[in-house]
Amino acid sequence: MYMNPSQHPGHQGSQVLYQAEPDWQHQMMHKRNAIMGAVHPHVGRTIRVTTIDGHTYEGVLVNVDGHHAYLHVTPHAQPYGHHRPIYTPAQYNQILTLVLFELLVILLLA
Repeated sequence: MYMNPSQHPGHQGSQVLYQAEPDWQHQMMHKRNAIMGAVHPHVGRTIRVTTIDGHTYEGVLVNVDGHHAYLHVTPHAQPYGHHRPIYTPAQYNQILTLVLFELLVILLLA
C-alpha cells in the first residue's frame, strides 16, 4: 500500500529525500523474480555477469536467494578493466554477493 510520506506516523517535520513512485515496488519485485527464475536452475554452472554499473564478473554461481546471486570468483575474475597488481591469500576463493536487480546481463558459459 502506498502512503504519502507525510502520512507516516512518527515522521512529523521530516524531509523526504527520495520517494519511489507507487508502481516501483511491483515492477522491481517482478524483475527480481524473473531474474531469480532464469538464474536459479543454473546453480553450479559458470556464468558471466554484467551489472548496471558496467562491472563484469565471471565465476561459478553457488546460490541464488530472493535478493542476491552468489558467485564463486577467483582472483583473475576481478571486474574487467580493473587490475589489482597484488593478490593476498584472502582474495582466493571469494564468494561475491550481487544484488539481483543490479544485474544487466547474465551469460551461461560452456
